[in-house]
Amino acid sequence: TMRRRAASLAAHVVGRSVELGGGTGAVTAQLTDRSRAIHSDISPRMCRVAMNKLGCASLCFDAESIPLADETVDTAVSAEMIYYLERPQCFLAEAHRVLRSGGRLVLSTTNPAMTFLERGRTLLRRLGFSRMFFDDGSPPFMALDRLTAMLEQTGFTIEEVRYIVVLPFACLDRLNRLLERTFLRRFGLFVVLVAKKNA
Repeated sequence: TMRRRAASLAAHVVGRSVELGGGTGAVTAQLTDRSRAIHSDISPRMCRVAMNKLGCASLCFDAESIPLADETVDTAVSAEMIYYLERPQCFLAEAHRVLRSGGRLVLSTTNPAMTFLERGRTLLRRLGFSRMFFDDGSPPFMALDRLTAMLEQTGFTIEEVRYIVVLPFACLDRLNRLLERTFLRRFGLFVVLVAKKNA
């Protein structure tokens, strides 16, 4: 499931890119040309792991205050990170600032319609399935209409919204890809958004 999400984001990456809140670098790992990619995370430990694993640049910083110059990046990528931020609007403004005109912000978030799965995941952790489900608390997932409104207010145009991974099992990948072409895609676990910076 995580590889599929990362691949879906990486497919939109062009030119010089930065993965924001990248953890161990799942999206950066999917890029064929990592020489033009920067990995980043707020955790020094995650940055060390990503740098050792990927062999690309990794910077430690808060995504709400990006230490890159204006208009120096073609693609900014963020996977499952926005709902952990205290000020998501600051993050979007910073991503907008560092993107070149026409650059793209590619992000994924958990489908808020599927938040009942978070409760199920918490129950499974309590039953001892800790290896399958890491404990990241219960973040408040952002409604899609709120997120798209914030993107548009920041100066982005939404180019694509896709729901992916209806059934979170690798063995059902082919079935997932079929379901994503039907109305059942609305039950996808992840929402992938591609937003273009307005000129």
